Amino acid sequence: MKLDATARMVGRMNETNRPKVASVEDAYTHLFRAIVDQRLLPGTKLTELSLMEAFGVGRRTIGAALQRLAWERLVVIFANRGAFVAAPDVDEVRDIFAARIAIESGTTEAVARKADPRAIAALEDNLSKERLLRQQGRVREAIHLSGGFHLLMAELSGNHILAEQVRLLVARTSLVINLFDNRTGLTGWHDHHDDLIKLCATGQVTQAVAMMRCHIEELENSLALDSRRPVSFDMVGVFGAEAN
Repeated sequence: MKLDATARMVGRMNETNRPKVASVEDAYTHLFRAIVDQRLLPGTKLTELSLMEAFGVGRRTIGAALQRLAWERLVVIFANRGAFVAAPDVDEVRDIFAARIAIESGTTEAVARKADPRAIAALEDNLSKERLLRQQGRVREAIHLSGGFHLLMAELSGNHILAEQVRLLVARTSLVINLFDNRTGLTGWHDHHDDLIKLCATGQVTQAVAMMRCHIEELENSLALDSRRPVSFDMVGVFGAEAN
C-alpha cells in the first residue's frame, strides 16, 4: 500500500514517543487537545492511516474519535475525501462569539451572584498563572490559559450543561485565532479578567455580566475577519512532542 507523505512521517515514530492511546476517549482527547493547543491547524487533513500509526490503534477507534469531533464541529468529514480540521467561515465566527456572549452572560451571572470566596480564589490563581506566562514571553500558552479562565468561570457556575458548551466554544475559538489575523497582536485576550474577578467577588451581578459581554465583543472585534493566515502542519511534531 502506498502511504501519503504524512503517513510516512508518522511511521517513523517509535514506541518511546508515541502517545498512550487505549480507547476512543483517549484518541478523542489527544486530538481535542491538539486542536485547542493550536498544534492541529484549521484545514489540516486527518488521514485515518496516519492517526492509526501515530496512536497505535485500529481504524474503528480513530473513526469513532473523528466522528465525535465532527459532531462537535471541530472536524469536518467529506464523503470520499476524508476528515479535516474545521476552518470556520466569517458567518460561523460571528455565530461562535454570539453564542459565547449568550452563554457566558449566564455563567458569569451565576458566579457573581454566589460570590463564593473559593471560586474567586480559583479564578485569581488562573489569572496569576496567565500573567506569569506572559511575563515569560509564552504568549500562546498564556492565551490557552486565558481560554481556560472562561471555562473555569463556566464550571464554577455549577451548570454542567453550560460548562460543556463553553468548553466546545472555546475550542472553536482556538480555530478562529489560528485562521484570522489579530489587530492587537494577541495582547488583549486577557483584558478585563481582573475586573471580572473583582466584580464577581463583590457580588456586582449586573456589572459583571456587562463586563463579560464587552470582553467577548472586544475579542471578536480584535480579529481581522477579512485576513486569513497561512497554515502548515507536521503530524510528527504534533503528537511526538505531546508524548515527551
